[in-house]
Amino acid sequence: MHRVLIVEDDVNLGIPLTGALEMKNYQVRYLTAGDTVMEELRLFQPHIVLLDVILNGVLDGFEIGKQIRLESNVPILFTTSRDGNDDFKNGFSIGNTDYVRKPYRLIEVLLRMENLIGKQQCANAFDDAYHVGNYSFFPAEQSLQINDTVTHLNNYESAVLTLLCKNFNTFISKREIIECVWQVKETKIKEGSLNNILTNLRKYLNKDGSVRMESRINLGIKLTVIKEELV
Repeated sequence: MHRVLIVEDDVNLGIPLTGALEMKNYQVRYLTAGDTVMEELRLFQPHIVLLDVILNGVLDGFEIGKQIRLESNVPILFTTSRDGNDDFKNGFSIGNTDYVRKPYRLIEVLLRMENLIGKQQCANAFDDAYHVGNYSFFPAEQSLQINDTVTHLNNYESAVLTLLCKNFNTFISKREIIECVWQVKETKIKEGSLNNILTNLRKYLNKDGSVRMESRINLGIKLTVIKEELV
């Protein structure tokens, strides 16, 4: 369940938005002022922040966004009634942000949220090294190592394996993998390519019998280790 931190001083907007997102299975924390945003950011660890630009306080949304960037690269979706060029420059200069104009429709908020969260998940998927069974996988180098054997993966193999490691021991749907790796919405056109990559990865991982790549209809793919843990 994704966590959303909403900062909106107009309760006539904030309360309905909170309820609508909760109905969509988001976990929501709602603030009516910006003075406790940083504290909530540390405690709540949101996947995205919905931040009103015009707030009743010392700092506006842009200044709060800059404070957030000092500690976190969490996506920020600014909500604003402004449409000036300077405002767009201020907002996008913070990085990893997007805008939705008031009055907004829920579907637009949802789509922009999902887009930002999806991009962040894809970016995060390439940050770390992983140890699965007796294998070590280094996404930055696109290499998979077991003992003295090193296998160099192509871009797509590395991207898929990274997502499986990031979601270790949890099923991730083929649709999600394809959307993230190939950046397409018509996922069926890439199912054959994904299946070929999964076949290759299973071959690369067959030197450790404890490593499993499970596939289930309606659930997707899961990378797991039998009787071992991902370190």
